[in-house]
Amino acid sequence: MTVPTAPDGAARALVGEVRTLVGDRREATWIVEHAEAAGLGVQGARVLARRRAAGEPLQYVLGTWPFRTLELRVDRRALVPRPETEVVVGVALDELAVLGRPGRVAIDLGTGSGAIALSLAVEARGGTDLEVWATDRSAEALALAGENVARLAGTDPAAAARLRLVEGSWFAALPAALAGRCDLIVANPPYVAEDELPGLDPVVREWAPRSALVAGPGRSGVAGLADVEEVLTGAARWLAPGGAVVVELAPHQAAGAADVARRAGLAGVRTERDLAGRLRMVVAHR
Repeated sequence: MTVPTAPDGAARALVGEVRTLVGDRREATWIVEHAEAAGLGVQGARVLARRRAAGEPLQYVLGTWPFRTLELRVDRRALVPRPETEVVVGVALDELAVLGRPGRVAIDLGTGSGAIALSLAVEARGGTDLEVWATDRSAEALALAGENVARLAGTDPAAAARLRLVEGSWFAALPAALAGRCDLIVANPPYVAEDELPGLDPVVREWAPRSALVAGPGRSGVAGLADVEEVLTGAARWLAPGGAVVVELAPHQAAGAADVARRAGLAGVRTERDLAGRLRMVVAHR
């Protein structure tokens, strides 16, 4: 018996069985619905439930997860895109909209699943002339981003065609010809300090790629700020006049990051908050 053809009572019973394993009715419903949609059958739903009960993130168990207007493939090769990053993308899109010039270039540094880059390609106003470059030093993460670009190509081939994926660390992955031509730089870099790692939710600590989470201290001594500093410092060279950089960070790093941006010669430096009211990003201009 498969979930799609099971009587309603049997489906409800399966949700109850899965709930017993995972401890949450909403998650149980999602797991059963996913098994139904994927044609996995009752046994498939039970396998997914056991994975979740063992501590694997629900997003990895389901294999896809929504991010803004997209449904992204997600797995252990990259961080699960979070609601906080959706707000970062919203701010980045607003910055990009101010620049009405043709031939705009947007950069997503450390793209992971590709969530930021794909959202820019899909949602940017007047995006027909937009070129989006996405970098990552992890070949595995970049492969996952490529799978998401391929998914997008099936529904929005024009947006998918705007994307360029390149392997390498931060700005080093980009063609030198882009220096001084970038209208927007966005990054959600690692910003968890080493001594903060034990305090993270086990779902994150034990399943997410460590290299996408942990960063060393900044030059000023701010814990976990090293990669944020690298992005902000490099932005001064790569941005076009009037271009913007938007970087996600931890709330306690906001003041230190703003100071880094100013010392790098960037202007109009400000911080922005997430939906919970926490300082979540620094924004600056060339």
